[in-house]
Amino acid sequence: MKIMVANPNSNKELTDVLMASARRDIRDSSVELIPFTNPLGSKHIDSVFGDYQSVWSFVREILKEIDEVKPDAVVLAGFGNFGMFALKEALSIPVIPIAEASQMIAPMLGHRYSVLTVFNQNIPYQEDLTRLFGIEFRLASVRGIEMNTDIVETTDTTKASLEYTVDKLIHEDGAEVVVLGGARFAPYAQMLSDKFNIPVIDPVAVSVKLAILFVESGLSQSKIRKFNQPPQPLVNYFVGKEGE
Repeated sequence: MKIMVANPNSNKELTDVLMASARRDIRDSSVELIPFTNPLGSKHIDSVFGDYQSVWSFVREILKEIDEVKPDAVVLAGFGNFGMFALKEALSIPVIPIAEASQMIAPMLGHRYSVLTVFNQNIPYQEDLTRLFGIEFRLASVRGIEMNTDIVETTDTTKASLEYTVDKLIHEDGAEVVVLGGARFAPYAQMLSDKFNIPVIDPVAVSVKLAILFVESGLSQSKIRKFNQPPQPLVNYFVGKEGE
């Protein structure tokens, strides 16, 4: 079984962080995880503008890569939109966006959940995304922490900020579950879960496991109505040489 783990950023260091999460607790040697880095996207996607400027190449390059490696499922490993519905239309294999998968799982683990995101500017974007998924009534809050986007390894400053913010999510906002809304937070998931005695979801890890479950169960997105194949050949949607 092949699972592609696709980073919408052009930051290969971040892809390494994503892959560390993706490989966590995967004990089945028949599962092959294939990393993908958006070659033309923003190095750090930190806003709606960054999302939109990165997604055009992300979608096209994923389609090319899928034609070559033939994965059984693809995990969209950015905590945002990143063309998720377009790819669900274009592909028949399971498409698992980490923002969607983790926030669908969170309400199964507690009455209300919160999302911890990078930068306060991202809070409205994440709130809108939750409304798009139709589960905003289970969302307790979204909070952000400011951090250096050039640093992907663990630091004491980030650890302290995460602990401080998760404490507020629980005791001020009423969260029973926390979703880490960024790949940079993934190394802290177990530490935060142990410290606060609540489920803290690493979205990449759970999304990869969900992708494996879908493949093993023979499930994928429905191809009628919302995720029906686009009516034109995909090449017709591309301009320039690719569409000629």
